[in-house]
Amino acid sequence: MVLVDELAQGKKTVFAQKAGIPKGTFYGYLKGGVPHSDHLVRIQETFSASIDWILTGRGTKYIVAQGEQQPLDPNPEIADLMERARRVLTSGNHVAFDALERNIRYFDQAIAAEKRADVAEKEIHEMKQDMELIKKEIKRLKDENQRLDEQGEDSSSNEKTG
Repeated sequence: MVLVDELAQGKKTVFAQKAGIPKGTFYGYLKGGVPHSDHLVRIQETFSASIDWILTGRGTKYIVAQGEQQPLDPNPEIADLMERARRVLTSGNHVAFDALERNIRYFDQAIAAEKRADVAEKEIHEMKQDMELIKKEIKRLKDENQRLDEQGEDSSSNEKTG
């Protein structure tokens, strides 16, 4: 599933289609079926994924040909951007380095703040749900107290008249 997320934006049918594997067969693999060897080879050839990693989850995820540098990311667009950032950061141009570094740090902080806001929003939603439950329970208890008070008054008035 990790490969599907990384290489096909989480779209199982796209991944299967690119690898030339029938959709139903691929879904069977995702549910625990053991892939046919020819399908493993297609995945390896299409995505440069290691068969060992696919089968065991251990070792290097992607195959790198001898003499080639391992891409920083399997997504070609992200890999290209990361390679460009690497060139800027290793260029010796201090102005470019500082500008890119500031931007990276700023966006990283913005993403972290967004995640914190999402967590806070979820917590607030949960608190609101809890508050509604508490309100309902308080109302139920008030109604019960009123009912018991009325029963007590009825029995008191019955004792006085009797």
